[in-house]
Amino acid sequence: MLRTKLTVGLLLALVPTLALSAAREEDDEPPKDGKWLYSRHCAGCHNENGDGKGPTITQMGLVARDFAQGGFAFGDSAEQLKRTITSGIPGRSPMPSFKGVLSDEEMSLVIGHVRTLMPKRDETKPSNTELVVKDRAVIARGKLPPISEGAVETPRGLLVGTPEGLTFEYDVSAVRLLGVRMGRFADREDWGDRGGAYLKPLGRVIWDVADGLDVRVKPKPESSYAPMGANHRVLKSTFATANAAGLEYELRDHEGQGRVLATVREEVRSLTTSFGAALQRSWTLKPGTLMDASLAYSVAGAEESSGETVRWFARRRNGDGVDVTALRRLDAGPDGERWNVTSIRLPAWAPKLAEVLEQELVR
Repeated sequence: MLRTKLTVGLLLALVPTLALSAAREEDDEPPKDGKWLYSRHCAGCHNENGDGKGPTITQMGLVARDFAQGGFAFGDSAEQLKRTITSGIPGRSPMPSFKGVLSDEEMSLVIGHVRTLMPKRDETKPSNTELVVKDRAVIARGKLPPISEGAVETPRGLLVGTPEGLTFEYDVSAVRLLGVRMGRFADREDWGDRGGAYLKPLGRVIWDVADGLDVRVKPKPESSYAPMGANHRVLKSTFATANAAGLEYELRDHEGQGRVLATVREEVRSLTTSFGAALQRSWTLKPGTLMDASLAYSVAGAEESSGETVRWFARRRNGDGVDVTALRRLDAGPDGERWNVTSIRLPAWAPKLAEVLEQELVR
C-alpha cells in the first residue's frame, strides 16, 4: 500500500514534468545539434549517457531503454526510431509522443545522437514480402499465428497498420480485436507458400486485454420484429487513409436472413497524454430501421468507477502496473451515437489520477 501511494504521488508530481517534456519551451538560443535536443527532451528519462536511468524516470521507480544494450523494443533503424518518437509507446511506458514538439529535422538530429549511444549496426532492407507502412495506413488479411502463448491461430485474420507504427489485430470471423502491436507491420511470407503459411505480424504485442465491446439491439416500439438469440457481426468494409484507419461491420440476426440490426464503424489510433501514449478506439453506432441499439463495454477482472463524463475500468496486472480504460460517450452525430474508449498502462491508479486524465480526454 505504501508503495502504491508513493507511486501515485510521484505520478501526480511528474504530470507537469511529463507534459513539459512534450511541449516545446521558448528559448532565446535555438537548438544547435542532436545532442542539445536530446539533453533537453530525452535525458530526463534516458540519461545523458543513454543508460535509461535519468532523474525523471528514476523518481517514478522505473527504468527507460538502455541504448548501449541495443535490442530496442520496436526496432532501432532510423525509421523505426522516428516512429517511436512520433507516437510514444502506448501501453508500455510513460514515454509521450513528440509529434508537434520536434520537427522532422529535429527528430533526425536526435536519432543521429541516439545512434551514437547504441551499438553500431548495418541498415537492412525489408524483404520482398514485407509490407511497410509509411504515411498512410495499410490493411492486410490472412491466416494469423497465435497472438500469445496458449492462444490459437486465427484462420481469418485482419491487420490494420497505422503510420504511428501500431498494428491492430482482428479476428474477422467474429470481428473482434485480439490485441495491439507496435513496430514493423507484417511479412507476407504466405504469398510464396500454398500450404497455408501465416501472414506474419512483425511488431511486439503491447496490449492484449480482451475486446470488451458488446452492442445490444432490441425492436423499436413501432416494430413487430423480434430477433431470437445473439446477433452476429459481419465485416462490411475497411478504410485506410493518411488520417484515419479502421473497419465497418454489421450486426445481423442469427437466422441468417440478412436483415441488418445495426451498423458499427470502428476507428483506431494512438493518443498523447501527459501520462504517456494511449490507445484509442472510436465507435459510431447506427441502429437499423427495425431496431434500437446500445453499446455496452466491460473489462474482465476490472474495478469500475464513474467520473463526470467517463466510465473507468482499472485492471491490475500480475506484475506491477494497472491497465486503465476510459469509456466516454460523445455527442450523437448524423450517423448515430459516438463513443471513445481510451486505454493506457500506468504504474498505479487513484481517483486523483482519474481527474487529471479525464480533463485531458474531455479537451
